[in-house]
Amino acid sequence: MIGFVICHKSLAHELVETAQAILGHNNDLYPFSNDKITNAELLLKLEKVHKTVGEPNELIIMVDLRGGNCWHVAKLFARSHPGYFVLSGVNLPMIFSFLTKKETLASSKLIKTMERDSHRGIIIDV
Repeated sequence: MIGFVICHKSLAHELVETAQAILGHNNDLYPFSNDKITNAELLLKLEKVHKTVGEPNELIIMVDLRGGNCWHVAKLFARSHPGYFVLSGVNLPMIFSFLTKKETLASSKLIKTMERDSHRGIIIDV
């Protein structure tokens, strides 16, 4: 199973690099930016990496903002590959969950766990 992280500007690259710095690895996780490219160009980049990694049966796409350009491209890509999932609101806990649990959970269980884990990182401390 692999993961794509698609965000505006350099956010995806920063999240993946930060996860690697903390966990020591970022295996099977690929960052993408929509900065200064069209949606069509971003979709071509996704397809190119997808083919490079052997067109995996399972892929989870994490995006920064539901309804944004990155999300629209991710949904378009996922629609052409049945069984692929798109999660919005990517944060470090979501990425940590993916990296540490992708080998032990089926994709349907993993996406629910990733969603739950991403919410656990949001706490109001007063």
